[in-house]
Amino acid sequence: MMIDLRFLVCSLLVLPVFFGLAAPQVAAAGPVTTPLSYEQNEDRSAFITLVRKARQGDAESQWQVGATYAKLNDPIRALPMLRSAAEAGHPQAATLLGWFHESGRGTEKNLDEARRWYRAGVDRGQADAMAALGRLLLKEPGAESRQATQQLLQRAAERNDPDGQYYLGWMLAQGTEASHDDAKAFAWFSKAADQGHVGAQLAAATHLLTGRGVAKDRKAAGEWLQRAAEKQDPVAHYLLGRLNEGDRAADLERARNSFRIAAAAGHREAQFALGSLLAKSREVADRKEAAEWLGKAQEAGHKAAANRLGELYRDGVGVLQQHDKARLIFQRAAEQGDADAMYNLAAMQDDGLGGLRDTDLALKWYTRAADAGHERAFEVVERLLNSSVKTSALGLKGFWQ
Repeated sequence: MMIDLRFLVCSLLVLPVFFGLAAPQVAAAGPVTTPLSYEQNEDRSAFITLVRKARQGDAESQWQVGATYAKLNDPIRALPMLRSAAEAGHPQAATLLGWFHESGRGTEKNLDEARRWYRAGVDRGQADAMAALGRLLLKEPGAESRQATQQLLQRAAERNDPDGQYYLGWMLAQGTEASHDDAKAFAWFSKAADQGHVGAQLAAATHLLTGRGVAKDRKAAGEWLQRAAEKQDPVAHYLLGRLNEGDRAADLERARNSFRIAAAAGHREAQFALGSLLAKSREVADRKEAAEWLGKAQEAGHKAAANRLGELYRDGVGVLQQHDKARLIFQRAAEQGDADAMYNLAAMQDDGLGGLRDTDLALKWYTRAADAGHERAFEVVERLLNSSVKTSALGLKGFWQ
């Protein structure tokens, strides 16, 4: 018998008595209360009865109480109930207890304990324990053979566990030549995606977009991305934005909306994409917003966003024109390896914008940009050196470093 969680919060004021904990202090005037409905009183009474049975050693009651507290985000009260139930052989309690130790919720993070409790669930045929242990072993190369891990995930997948299906698909998609199988990977991703697994929905969409193990199908990919986006997944919104980009105004508007949702959730690629789109607008408000999003992406370490932001400050697009600030932004992005920033920095040094003119240093940055594949930088280097034989014989990188 599981209790309706909507009415259990009110019972927490009563439960400390059973756990020997001090009840929360209430102001002298007392809170304004609303009489409980019949259903709420019934649920509270049933939960208190369940707690009594749990304290008397009933493993099923301990599991239900522990799971309830876990859903109420109260790991301190959940852990002792789950541990008692798990020690009594309850497979679901063992699996959830393993997750608490793996994630460090309410206790110190302890992967050895996590594996121990996951294995206890596996030994009792718990499919989600198989998936959880397999996922944990994937993060620990050498902890167990790849074949054993795949067999564990196979067992979970065949029991229709969505995590097992997803991670089995991942193993097949990322495997060596002998074990690699995109078609089987897509089949498992699809099964997990049908059950609402967001990661599998993204993986299935990626396979459909790239034609890995299945014929390319942008429409089907978009449908999977839409389902993932409905669960507020930022990656899904970002990919939807990429899928919707086009020349039509309606397509661009849909792309902007998708990028904006992902960007607001902190997805730096979406922040860069949104900023880049807005920077092309003729609207002053859009260009100002572009600088804000590119700034956020730059702060998150996006090199291309840093270069694009530098261009806005150099040209005075959406922000006050500041050559010194643009040059500093280009410098930082160039030092991190961005070829466009190297080229832009060299151009400002060559022209003396935002600082002293330094043609020697400019030539070195042009050269590094050319070595990184920047075509315009290569043309500039060829023109400045006026020696295509020398540069092609020694190599641009070898000539300047």
